[in-house]
Amino acid sequence: MNISNMELRSKIMDLYPEIEKFDLNLVTEFSDEKDAWIVTLVKNGETLFTHIDTEDAKKCIEGKQCSHFGNQLMGFIDAYCSGTHACTV
Repeated sequence: MNISNMELRSKIMDLYPEIEKFDLNLVTEFSDEKDAWIVTLVKNGETLFTHIDTEDAKKCIEGKQCSHFGNQLMGFIDAYCSGTHACTV
């Protein structure tokens, strides 16, 4: 199964409405070197880089949670957004 950049980004946005809720910028790109998807979240200069391996990316497209990415996303929100006005809704 080949996954397109737009397809993965769209599915992540669907699975994790917190990205839009907190107005986070999401960038996805495939790294041939790492054989994984590099996912970048940005908010007011704060940046999180993480990856989704090919198997997790397939699970995301199938409508299942991207467990590693979900953990990273929640960590970013907890560390950067919780208790601050940086991510007000």
